[in-house]
Amino acid sequence: MKGYNRNGRKQQDLSEAFNWAYDASYDPEAVEKSQPSISIWPSDLPGFKEELYTYHTQLLQFARRLTRIFALALHMPEDHFDEYVKHPEAGMRIIHYPQQEAAAVDQNGIGAHTDFECFTMVTQDGNDGLEVLNKSGYWIKAKPVADAFVVNIADCFMRQTNDFFVSTVHRVINKSGRERYSLPFFFGFDRSKKLEAVPSCVSTGNPMKYPVMTSGEYYHYRATNAKAGSS
Repeated sequence: MKGYNRNGRKQQDLSEAFNWAYDASYDPEAVEKSQPSISIWPSDLPGFKEELYTYHTQLLQFARRLTRIFALALHMPEDHFDEYVKHPEAGMRIIHYPQQEAAAVDQNGIGAHTDFECFTMVTQDGNDGLEVLNKSGYWIKAKPVADAFVVNIADCFMRQTNDFFVSTVHRVINKSGRERYSLPFFFGFDRSKKLEAVPSCVSTGNPMKYPVMTSGEYYHYRATNAKAGSS
């Protein structure tokens, strides 16, 4: 709790989280199931890991289908991203936001930011709190919709689509009067793959805006900078 201060508010961000990473042994489509897991799990919660990976696996399969929809939206073959998602970056998080008493100018549940990967699917509870920044610079409440996900574009996909899809700046301010929980699923491409421009997103008059690097290099760059500015 209060481990970060992403926007330099008077008080630390009012949230806490449990994180876990992609594990090939729970991926029905994994090409190499023997790769070791990097996650650390509590030993005194029977069924906790298994239940969370059951849900994670469903989201992983859904995310792969979404990459095919994105490919079609970009006027590319449906399988354009298939090679990028055989060994994806697919971390997940449970976030707990207590009811916030301080004003938004003094504290956030989580400060304004964009996610690193390609896109994020968020399972929300029924309590308000998530806000997104629109193009006019106003914060818009992303009110929970029953049986629906929030899907935010993240930075790797913005780079790869040359700003055709733009990262979603978002934050959480929990003034609902209740505790709030969310489960974001962060889906990204294989760390070894280069973030090269999607061919339909570049032209002579619209050259690539970003230098080419691998997904892993970009994740490392962003994570290093995020930790440096976390307090």
